[in-house]
Amino acid sequence: MARIQISANTGNMGAWLTQIPAFPGENFGLGFPEAIGDIARGCWFNNIRPEWRNLGDGVWEQVCRADGELSYAVTLIPGEDFVDARLQVTNESDRNWTQSFAFNCFQAGGAPSIRDNECVRHWCRTGGEFKRLVELPRKFGPRPTIQLYSVEGALPGMDIPFVANFQSTPPDVALEGWLAIESRDGKRLVATVSRPALFLFQNMEYSCIHSAPSFGPLKSGETGEALTRVYFVESSVEEWHARMVRDLGA
Repeated sequence: MARIQISANTGNMGAWLTQIPAFPGENFGLGFPEAIGDIARGCWFNNIRPEWRNLGDGVWEQVCRADGELSYAVTLIPGEDFVDARLQVTNESDRNWTQSFAFNCFQAGGAPSIRDNECVRHWCRTGGEFKRLVELPRKFGPRPTIQLYSVEGALPGMDIPFVANFQSTPPDVALEGWLAIESRDGKRLVATVSRPALFLFQNMEYSCIHSAPSFGPLKSGETGEALTRVYFVESSVEEWHARMVRDLGA
């Protein structure tokens, strides 16, 4: 089976994914990363200008530096039904970061068979149980279409300045470090998962989901690594989850 095709958007962090066997004729977008760095002072993509390099064999690398703050690299590696984003960030500031992150956007809005602006086919897992996002409590902030979620075993969202600033994190709710959207026919799904995951984000307006990876605490000069994987599968959410755990661990 052929691998998914990646095309990078020169001059920004975006990339398009096409020729996906489970979703013929449909396109998906990646904004990896929309923001990155210190959880107290993340660098947004509109303040930095990344460069893309075609490494051959379908692999693309994005590199960027924000002078006096950080440098990073994102390598996109296509598979037959998933795309890996291997990320590195280096703390080039004079501060020690208590925690670090990447805000990785996966957009399904360009795929009619799976776009879910009403959030009725978004899936998650909490306390060992699969749930639709619409079943969970929601905190409405200044932007009602968005919601951020704490991740089980990670810092609570309200203890992460980047997350708390959105004012859209329901208290006492923590999910596993992934989100999925089921297709309209109920036979396929897309999902994004990070190792390790720090928090989750969802936006009804664009039918986008984020699993934000953590690079951990980074002293000045240190480099951290993380992985975000995006799946495109013909599967139920339960079957996909079992595979994901085999692939990446719990």
